[in-house]
Amino acid sequence: MEDVAPSPSVVSKLPHALDENALREKELVLKERELALKEQETKARIELEKRGIWFSSPVLIGVASAIFGLIGTGVGAALQGYSNFNLERQKFESNFQLERQKFEFALIQKTLESSDRKEAAKQLLFLVDSGLIQSLDSEKIRKSAANPDQLPTFLPLPAVEEELQSIQRMMREQESSGQPR
Repeated sequence: MEDVAPSPSVVSKLPHALDENALREKELVLKERELALKEQETKARIELEKRGIWFSSPVLIGVASAIFGLIGTGVGAALQGYSNFNLERQKFESNFQLERQKFEFALIQKTLESSDRKEAAKQLLFLVDSGLIQSLDSEKIRKSAANPDQLPTFLPLPAVEEELQSIQRMMREQESSGQPR
């Protein structure tokens, strides 16, 4: 066989064809890389959406809202209970103090109903010394008991009513007899 030499027009077209083939090949490689990158992006996006689906799920949002609502309600109830407890304790302490003062006053009144001033002074000192009188000023009571003659006299309630009735009777009698007051 004879070696046939290519014609100069074919030879001049050959580098151009090679350049085109190389260019197409490079384009093909670039497109393959681009496709691989898009594929990786899509996989990453799908993976991210799988993770993020829990955070944007309406069920999760509802459950989270319910949990926070329960926690808020529990904290509110605890604070309300604490406040009510303190209020009731203050009421109790105030009522206790008031009842204590009433009791001590009743003891003093009962002691001062006695007609013997010295005996009343002894009883007052006993009440203070024994601790039965605590909320009232025990020093003032001691000073008053030191001078038995200056202690006030309380008449028992029935005696007061009797005295009041006798005074009213005397006034009526004076009015009926026409005597001036």
